[in-house]
Amino acid sequence: MKRIYIFAAILLPLLLTSCDENEQFRGELYKKVIYLLSTDDYTFESEHDFGQETTGYVTVYCGGTQHIDHDVTVTLEPDPDAVHDYNYMYYDVDESRYAHTLDASQFTIDSYQTVLKADSEDNYALLPIKIRPDGLSPDSIYFIPLRIKSVSDYEVNPDKQKVLYQIVLRNKYATMAQTTYYQVTGIENRHLADGDVAGGISVTRIFAPLSANQVRCFAGTNTYNPSNVSKAEIDRYAMTLTINSDNSITIAPFGNLEVEMLGGAQDNYFEVDSRGRYVFHLHYRYKDTVAGETAWIEMTESCVQRK
Repeated sequence: MKRIYIFAAILLPLLLTSCDENEQFRGELYKKVIYLLSTDDYTFESEHDFGQETTGYVTVYCGGTQHIDHDVTVTLEPDPDAVHDYNYMYYDVDESRYAHTLDASQFTIDSYQTVLKADSEDNYALLPIKIRPDGLSPDSIYFIPLRIKSVSDYEVNPDKQKVLYQIVLRNKYATMAQTTYYQVTGIENRHLADGDVAGGISVTRIFAPLSANQVRCFAGTNTYNPSNVSKAEIDRYAMTLTINSDNSITIAPFGNLEVEMLGGAQDNYFEVDSRGRYVFHLHYRYKDTVAGETAWIEMTESCVQRK
């Protein structure tokens, strides 16, 4: 009997503790918390096409194992400090790499309120943002910083109460969502003082979108790493390709590169090949310093989209 009493005395507190933990766990499961969808650094990327107004969305979630039984209104507001915090965290005093708050002229938010609906099967609501990306640079980061201002019910997750909505640029030919590569083959002819030197080339080239019908790439066999390319490199080697309505291409310098288009539309044109790949046929020359000697370098090449 003593052993039974001792066992019961030991078992009873354990059972009570277990019940308390189960109740706490059950409470956590059913707890509803409002938050904004983002990555760990509060960013949320959305692609937007040059040449048109497109709509993206900020997503407001309600966590918990059970669906809400009444509508919940969530109000957002601008959060300018969020961009400052992001720049300080990632770039410190290197202001040349700072992200920018998107200018108000390039986006529209009709309402900063959205509603989580009790009669919807979804546990999220969307807040639409209209984006007009023309004029933005592929070399910069653009954010619309937002945070939760108020909710009509439930708690707000303090670790997910803000979002940096990032505008990712793209056009038909290239996107900044990931690096866009084209495989380049052709002939390079270096016009040196002591004679011409020609040879075949095969190089991977990066294309970046500039507008609805323009892309940027480096001339010749010059390449770069998109994560650490400098503005000086871009200024020295980058050229702009404009795809005209008849699919002819116009070549022009992007920065201080000396570049001249050679031939006409029969030598510089865009097409889609039999495999559905985009192809740029180019004929141009650009000036560069080779072994201490400034020379014209003539290129005849085809740039084929890598998928």
